[in-house]
Amino acid sequence: MDLKWKALRVEQFGPLENLRISQVQDAPLPAGYVRIEIEAAGVNPSDTGVALGRFPQVTLPRILGRDFAGRIIEGPDAMIGTEVWGSGGGILGFTQDGSHAEHMLLPLDAVIARPSHLTAEAAAVTGVPFVAAWSALVELARFQTGEWAVVSGAGGAVGSAAVALVKALGGHAVAVDLSSVDLGPPLHGLNVEAVLRSDTDDVPKTVLELTAGRGAEVALNGVGAPVFAQLADSLGKGGRMLIFSAAGGREVQLDLFTLYRRRLQLFGLDTAQLDLAQIARLYGKFGPLFESRVLTPPPVAARFPLAAAREAYERVAGGALGKVVLIPGEAEAGAESVEAMASRSRSDAASPAARV
Repeated sequence: MDLKWKALRVEQFGPLENLRISQVQDAPLPAGYVRIEIEAAGVNPSDTGVALGRFPQVTLPRILGRDFAGRIIEGPDAMIGTEVWGSGGGILGFTQDGSHAEHMLLPLDAVIARPSHLTAEAAAVTGVPFVAAWSALVELARFQTGEWAVVSGAGGAVGSAAVALVKALGGHAVAVDLSSVDLGPPLHGLNVEAVLRSDTDDVPKTVLELTAGRGAEVALNGVGAPVFAQLADSLGKGGRMLIFSAAGGREVQLDLFTLYRRRLQLFGLDTAQLDLAQIARLYGKFGPLFESRVLTPPPVAARFPLAAAREAYERVAGGALGKVVLIPGEAEAGAESVEAMASRSRSDAASPAARV
């Protein structure tokens, strides 16, 4: 198959304003792989970090992008036309060409059929948020039905995914974020036990009151140092804190006496260290919850054609809340459609529903 297609390919790290779409010549399909036509691809903060050179393991040149949804167009006959979804861990967009392109190669053991009722856009924005949330909550923190979890950064993609998982697994969720963050849209319909502000509320006091003095079993720290003490003080004996971001600060003071007397446990998570087989295993765990509609994907706040990928990256790097998705099929629509689509994305992002 002799194909030329478009991709967001970087030759060197640098500012996002340098991002450009390139024409790529396909190589023959390697044994044990399928070729996927990308229908939609999520844009995550880690993607902007790769472009800026913040991940030393990334090899160049590289097509960016970790999350995707699409269909198989080349491979075993029985798989042609299969609609798939997935995420790349520390492989796609890092050491293997990723999803911000019209086509992508994927090993057979990483192919995951997507739920039939999910649109490509919806499927493409679940990857990094739910891979991280499931890994943190279930794989490491060993969350159980009936337990309480305090989730910081609940207005962000991973935080809101974690809250949704807590509720889907039969637990009790306390959502925590800054007073400047509108938690209405991401928590809509999740029936959380409390919504607290880390900068204005006494989080430990409220959690202890809600749990009749026992404290929570799990705390997810998606912020870093600023909320560490609040989350630790919200935990009961044997409580587990899972840290998956230090964006708000890296250094904390830790009272070791309190740590061992209360038998607290601390875990760290870096999903960039997961390989494609590990990612596929995780999808096998949380995917059925989407198939049964117990879980729903986060809303898409902004959509961009592939030709406007730089603008999409700049939006994500700027810290705007909400999931951003690239639509490669729009890349051939011409400048007028590109501008219209980008304008619609900015309009969507300005609405309250975009704050997810």
